[in-house]
Amino acid sequence: MGTPAAPRIDARLRQYIAGSRSFVSPAEVTRAAGELAWELGLPRPSYQQVRELMGGANRVDRHVARARRPAARVALSGVSTGLDFLYQYPGPGLADWYERYKRGG
Repeated sequence: MGTPAAPRIDARLRQYIAGSRSFVSPAEVTRAAGELAWELGLPRPSYQQVRELMGGANRVDRHVARARRPAARVALSGVSTGLDFLYQYPGPGLADWYERYKRGG
């Protein structure tokens, strides 16, 4: 019969794992945390435990996140900026003048 649950991870190992850089793979962090656990005389955390502490499958790599900005979002941002300019009160490009006018300057 297998173990019903893995051993608890020490707070020092949790802090080390949670503080790992986002571009480091869970396998590398597991190896490094295993070495640290050996030095501290603690049980080595499993790969699954490390993945969960790193954010699991929901963790997004920074390199991938930068590349995920679709062209449609960039285009909509430009359209939004253009419409904001066109719908200024009292007319396009006159918002600054109108604010100065209201202040009496």
